[in-house]
Amino acid sequence: MNSLVLIFIFCSLVFIHSQTYKCSVDEDCSLNGICSEGTCTCDSGWKGDDCGMMDLAPANRFNGYNQTINGTSSWGGRIVADPNNPSLFHLFAAEFTSGCGLDYWSPMSRIIRAESTMGPEGPYKFAAEVAPTFAHNPTVVYSQKDKLWLMYHIGCDHPTPHDHCESPKITCDPGNYLNGESGITVRVAKSLTGEWKSLGIVFGANTKGTWDCDTTNPSPFVFDDGSILLAYRGCPFNCDGNELINLAYANSFAGPYKRLQNVPIFNNPNEDPFIYRDQRGNWHLLMHSLESNGGFGGPNIGRHAFSRDGVRWQFNNRTLAYNTTVHFTDGSVLEFGRRERPQLFFNEAGEPTHLVNGVQEKNSPMSYTLIQPIRLNKNRIRVSG
Repeated sequence: MNSLVLIFIFCSLVFIHSQTYKCSVDEDCSLNGICSEGTCTCDSGWKGDDCGMMDLAPANRFNGYNQTINGTSSWGGRIVADPNNPSLFHLFAAEFTSGCGLDYWSPMSRIIRAESTMGPEGPYKFAAEVAPTFAHNPTVVYSQKDKLWLMYHIGCDHPTPHDHCESPKITCDPGNYLNGESGITVRVAKSLTGEWKSLGIVFGANTKGTWDCDTTNPSPFVFDDGSILLAYRGCPFNCDGNELINLAYANSFAGPYKRLQNVPIFNNPNEDPFIYRDQRGNWHLLMHSLESNGGFGGPNIGRHAFSRDGVRWQFNNRTLAYNTTVHFTDGSVLEFGRRERPQLFFNEAGEPTHLVNGVQEKNSPMSYTLIQPIRLNKNRIRVSG
């Protein structure tokens, strides 16, 4: 009798769960899938009843860019496939000099290029310095119109000591006089391994004293005509207030950039936006959440937002895109103290195949760049970035 009762309860719970969520439009599927007859069919790389959760596979502990054994920390980056060598992948990452840990990201961060011949997951080996201190938060895109690689980052030239760590007050732009984070710089190069010429800060502080006086965390999307849609994070002067997301536009990578609106695109606090567009023309943002149970220590750190037109955005606060827990191929599981700076790598079919984050283990001053594969499902709808 007890067994029958348990079976009945179990079946009832399954039925209730299956009836809990029904979609009506593709927005109910986070624009990560198609709504059909009340059910979401998710794009490759996404799962869940609203397609709001990333379908992450176990990571390899020895892949990514982890130099902590050599006393060097890094903090996320962008994977770029070499256009001339199909077996070569480049990682443009923030790396800290002088053996400094994450607490000294400003001004000890520089931008480096690392290489992998083992696939986009790595492991990556240091290849070259791209930008000296202080340079941080890099992302790289290609402008087909200009035949140039574009690197967006924050920071400005600031020599640092070679024998110790320090974190003095510095400024690169009127939006922040504490850590130099305000102001977005562009560098250009004809090849990934070539010289990167700096154009200086092309998009700076909103000096009108608004919510985004401090302008930082760039993520560009390049259109076919060379124009740029730029996602960024803003906050008040010296970031003394909420950190929120907005967009800017420029006819060229060199600017000038104009904010698309005077208010954030949604009121949920986030930083580190990564913007991309799927093959149906929908827009997406992947971000580091600063919600009360997320931010710098909580598990709720990966959020997703979506838009039909890139102007009106919907923030998914129902389903977490990812959290601080990572499963590894050796069967181990690790809950990181911090996991930020999300960026995606897409294959030639346009499917997201890898998630890149800067991570820090609990009770450690060091940090590194984690690359976690994303499961692909051939039966799902393909997207492009």
